[in-house]
Amino acid sequence: DHPGLQLHLVGGRVRHRTRAAVDAWALRAYGEIRADVLFVAANGYSAEHGLTTPDLAEAAVKRAAIAAARRVVLLADSTKHGQEHFARFGGLSDVDLLITDSGLSPEDAAVIERGGTEVVRA
Repeated sequence: DHPGLQLHLVGGRVRHRTRAAVDAWALRAYGEIRADVLFVAANGYSAEHGLTTPDLAEAAVKRAAIAAARRVVLLADSTKHGQEHFARFGGLSDVDLLITDSGLSPEDAAVIERGGTEVVRA
C-alpha cells in the first residue's frame, strides 16, 4: 500500500520473552547499515546509569543499533525511570529524544534535558 516505503527486517535468534532478534546475525546486520531514526525501548533508564536491560544479548544488539543510527528516540514510560538492570547498552547522552508519559516529574525531565536529551512528556 506504500510504494515509497522500504521495509528491512533484521534476523537473528528471537528471544522468547521479548521477541527481539539477537546474537551474531542481528549484530552483523546493524554493522552494515546507517539508519535515519532508531526507536528503541529500555527496561530502565536514568541519567546516572543510562539505558539498561536484563539480557546481555539484547543489550549488545541495542548498542549496535544505536551506533548505526543518526537519531535515537527512546520510547519509555515513566515507570522505567530510575530502574537499573544487569546489562547497560548506552547512556542518555546517546539519546536525542525521550518520549515518555506525564508521570516523569518536571524535575527529572529537566535533569535529563541538561544532559542533552530532549524530553517529551505526553
